[in-house]
Parts: sequence; C-alpha cells; structure tokens
Amino acid sequence: MKSIYEPARETPVAGEFDLCVIGGSCTGIFAAVRAARLGLKVAVVEKNILLGGTATAALVNEWHSLTDTDGRKIIGGLTAEVLDGLGRRGLVTEARKEGRGICRTFNSAEMALDLDRLALDHGIRLFLQASCVAAVREADRVTAAIFEDKSGRRAIAARFFIDASGDGDLLRQAGFGAWKDEVLQPVSYQMLAAGFGRVKGETGRSIWEQVRHRAADFDYPEANATPWINRFPAPGDVSTIYGPRQNGCDASDADQSTSAVLEGRRSLRALLDMVRQELSPDVAAVSLAHALGIRETWHVRSLHRLGVGELLGGVVFPDAIAVGTYPVDVHSREGTVLRFLDGREQVVGRDGKVAWGRWRSESAEHPRCYHLPYRSLVPEGAENLLVAGRLIDADREAFGGVRVMVNMNQTGEAAGVAAFLALREGCRTADVPVARLRRTLADGGSLFPL
Repeated sequence: MKSIYEPARETPVAGEFDLCVIGGSCTGIFAAVRAARLGLKVAVVEKNILLGGTATAALVNEWHSLTDTDGRKIIGGLTAEVLDGLGRRGLVTEARKEGRGICRTFNSAEMALDLDRLALDHGIRLFLQASCVAAVREADRVTAAIFEDKSGRRAIAARFFIDASGDGDLLRQAGFGAWKDEVLQPVSYQMLAAGFGRVKGETGRSIWEQVRHRAADFDYPEANATPWINRFPAPGDVSTIYGPRQNGCDASDADQSTSAVLEGRRSLRALLDMVRQELSPDVAAVSLAHALGIRETWHVRSLHRLGVGELLGGVVFPDAIAVGTYPVDVHSREGTVLRFLDGREQVVGRDGKVAWGRWRSESAEHPRCYHLPYRSLVPEGAENLLVAGRLIDADREAFGGVRVMVNMNQTGEAAGVAAFLALREGCRTADVPVARLRRTLADGGSLFPL
C-alpha cells in the first residue's frame, strides 16, 4: 500500500482531567458517572453524535434480565437507574423470554436524551463526533489521548484512562496487548419502521413467515436472516426491525464496516419492499440506525481470560465486579447455539428452526448466576489504563454470554470506581484493593452479592 508521510506537528491540549473515557456507550458513560460521583473530573470522547452506543445509535433497544435464575434481583446501579427513569414515563415494556427472564425494551431516543442529562448533570466534558487516533505513553503510563473532530487534531491529558471504545482505540494505540478471535460474531443493522404492528394485527401471523417466499426475488439473505420485529415504546405503530446477521465482518476495519452498513440498509429496504408488495403499501422506514450493532471485535490481553467453564460453572471470583445470567450465545454461519445456566441448550438453524436439548444433566446443580472478574479488565503491564465493555478478555464461548449490555454496563461502573481508587491510593490498576472496589460499587447501588 502506498504511504504519504506527514510532517511532525504540535497538538493542542483540549483539557486536563483526572479521567478520560474513550467511548460514550452506556458502558463508557456509566464509568464516567460513577467516577464523577466520587469526585473525579471526567472527559468522554465519543465517535457518534449520540451517547449510548449500541443501545441508542445502533437501535438495539433491549436489555436482558436483572435477576438471577431464581428471580432475585442481582443487577442494579446505573442500569436500573436509567431503566427506572424511562419506566416512570411509560417508555419501557417488559416481556418474559424463555430461559432469559424478564427482558426490557426501551425507547432508545429517550434514553439518549437521558444520558445527555446524566452526563451534563455530573459535570462531564463531552467530545462528540470525535475519534481517538493516537496515544502518548511514557513507560507503562498513558499520559494523553489524541483525538480528531471537526476542530482538528487535539489531545486530552489525564491521570487515568478507560477504553470503552469496543475496538480498543486507545488500548491498541498505546501499544498494550489485544487479540481477535479467528471467527468473530456477526454484526447487524437496525431501523425503526411504521405500519408493521397494524399489518401483523390484521393477519395474526408472523410477517416474516408471510413474505419469506419472496426473499430470492428481492435478493434478501435467507440464511440467518429472520428479522426480529419488536414493538417500539412510543405512541403510534412503530417497530424496531433488527436486520439480518452478517457473518464474516470485522467491524474494526473501516472498509468492512462500511460494506456491512450498506448491506444492512439494502436488506432492510428489500424487506420493506417485500412487505409493501405482499401485505400492505402502508409501511415505511421512520429512522435508520446511526451505527452498526457490533457484537465483537478486539479483546484486551488482560491479567485473566475468562473461560466458559468458569462462566457456566458459576465460579465466584474474589475480585468479581459484575454478574449475569444471559446464556452463552454463539452466532455462526450455521446458526446460533445458546447454552443456559440450567443446563438446557437451544439450537437455532440457518432456516430459523429451533431444537432444544441439554448440555448438562437435568439432575446436576446449576448456579443462579455467573461472575465477571476485575482482572479481565486490566491490561497486562498497564499502570493507569483499564478497559470496559466488549473489550473484556474472555474466550469465544464465555464472551457469547457476557457481551450483552446489562453485563457490560457493570464493567463500566467497576472501571469508573477502580479509576477513583487507583488515583486515591496511588496504585497501579492491577493493585486496586478489590474488597474496597466491591464495597464502593455496592454502596453506589450495584446489587451483586458480596
């Protein structure tokens, strides 16, 4: 590849902070808020125009169970706080799903508005439409994050950093270890559409089942392509349409990401045309996602790689900072395999057919939840850098369970509190006192068992 060499340049410093968070997803904002509540001066760099990441910009507007398999509440903190605020305004609907407990569908646009208020009320400095493109590192310390936005190339100096970008934008630029699985979980692209609820109400049948016979005519990808159609919590007949899963895309690669976005929009347009021709002309797109729904790209090389045996075995780590129950959910070209804590297994084929079985004996004891260790957020060798969110170090199967937002939100809160403790104690990230970390998280509303 041909290269162009740029001359050396001075980069202005946009501000000096205690903590800089790269990535304004719910995970990143929750890290920032928890740190700000403890007294830190915080900045957040976010590439989109909206805060909330996958939950808002990508229109993936469902959060999974906050309880263990016995129905006891185990996830609280900012996840519950945000959902409660939306729920008081009638912007959350609840549904019990097989093996997953009560799942909550929320109004993603209203969530984005609430996240703005949450950040600004806590004095967090936001840099939107900004991408982290470089880092300044001295020995094992990151001293500055360099980003680019409409004002050009600028830097943020900070005492501590959290990479919640999902792709390791700061982690990798700073030269700390990261890895990618050979086979990444697929991406998807979403939209909001009007008219789907009325059409389904008139027929009483799944819209997809009524139009899938026209898939080839519209070049709609049938394999792994059953669209999920959820009622959107808002007045009127609005639905979230989850587009077909696209395998083989590395969304941390700009060209592959662009291709996936275009293919996602093309597929959704094909679905709209199929429904208009077969069922009703009165359906239309209302809003398109501002980002891909990305399940997986890079992972940190941390002090501990979480394994599926530890996850499904319910191993209680001494440094546990998050809990969850979402099943191990591994997508592939062949379909999807879900393994539940109670030992059941669900296989969803390429054609959408579902088969149930067991991966663990029905008589065997099973844990009520699983646990995520702090060590899986600590980059090897880093003095003042943590990761949060889907950068977590976990093997393929374990990651298939922990990657959902209600779990990753907790890693953000943990990273924000750990940043405060590291600065207060004057210690490296690896040496943060975990008992104090867990106690501070619980004091702030997190409900995981101590």
